[in-house]
Amino acid sequence: MKRIIATLLAGLVLFALVGCSSGKPSASQPAAPKDYTQILHDARPEEDNEYYMIFSKSEDGKFTAQDGYSTEYEADQLEDEIQNMLLPLLGLEEDSCTGFAASVSSMMVQSYGIAIVKPAEGKTQEVVDALEGYVLGQQQAMEHYLDDQYQIAKAAKVETVPTGEVVMVCCENSDTVLSNIKAALAK
Repeated sequence: MKRIIATLLAGLVLFALVGCSSGKPSASQPAAPKDYTQILHDARPEEDNEYYMIFSKSEDGKFTAQDGYSTEYEADQLEDEIQNMLLPLLGLEEDSCTGFAASVSSMMVQSYGIAIVKPAEGKTQEVVDALEGYVLGQQQAMEHYLDDQYQIAKAAKVETVPTGEVVMVCCENSDTVLSNIKAALAK
C-alpha cells in the first residue's frame, strides 16, 4: 500500500513540474534550428520565389533546393551545381558555416543574391568577407554595364545579426527584404 501511495505522489509531483514549465527552451536546452530556406522564401516577393531557387544543406549533408527552377534538377545535378558553381560564386567554403540558405542569380545581366549563413565557430569574419566579396563583384560587373543592376548592387547589405547569422541582401527592395529576414531571425 505504501508503494502505491509513493508512486501516486511521485506521479503527482511529476505532473506538477511539467505543468509549471513555461514551454520555452531553457538556457540548457538548445533552441530549435531556424528554417533559413523558409525565412528567405517568406522575406522576398512571390515573383522572386518563382524565378530564383533557394538552396541549402539538409541534415543528411545533401544539398536541397526549393522554388525557382529547382524542380528541373535531379539530385546529383543539383549537388554538382551548388557545390561547383553557386557556393564558389558566393565565395563560401563548406566548412565556413554550420547552416545556410541562399538564392543567387548566376546570369551576368542581373544583380541578385540573398543569403543567411550561420558561421562555424571562429568563421564569422570569413563569411562576412566572402559575402562582401560577392557584393563587390556584382558592383564591379555592373558599374559600366547595366546602371539599374549597379544601383541594386550598390544598395546591397551584409550584416551580422544579433542571433549570430550573417545576412546578405542584394536585390530590389533590399531594405524591406533585410527587415523581413531580421524580424524572422529574431523570433
